[in-house]
Amino acid sequence: MKHQNLFRLCTGLLLVLCMGIAACRQHDPAEDGMPVTLTGIDHLADHLSVQEFSVDGTSGAQAGKGGTTVCCVMLPYKWHPDTRVTVRWNVTNWRDCKGDEYEAVVPVEKYDEPDHMWVHFLADGKVRVVSSAYGAAKANAPGSRHPVKDPIPKKHPWDDYPPFVHCKKSFE
Repeated sequence: MKHQNLFRLCTGLLLVLCMGIAACRQHDPAEDGMPVTLTGIDHLADHLSVQEFSVDGTSGAQAGKGGTTVCCVMLPYKWHPDTRVTVRWNVTNWRDCKGDEYEAVVPVEKYDEPDHMWVHFLADGKVRVVSSAYGAAKANAPGSRHPVKDPIPKKHPWDDYPPFVHCKKSFE
């Protein structure tokens, strides 16, 4: 009986010691993540628009000029060359009453610290993902490492293509 109690005591101490070591282990900042806000920016032609999109399953609001922000997408504390996200989006063609769904695994451009995620839907059909404090309006400001080369059109396809209202059944 005495030996069983001693065995249990030693086993318990060993278990507590192992749990303590596991709790004290250093975390790899590249594996840990930080939640950042998400905004989509639409660089598409006047008759096209991104109505819905998501990044790694987090739904974004309608992409536009960069004004609608949602929370949150996880980014590693430390950027690494294989930092990628899965982007899903649809493009509504207001002129032709059509819509198409897309998906792409997109690299996140290099950042020093995780910050707001900007998803640029470019005119050539590509997607650019940037984590930066510089938003759409300030992306070309001095100091920004992520300038925006594609213009952000000022458009209102729902006003410019009113016949689209009678086409809604093609999307349902």
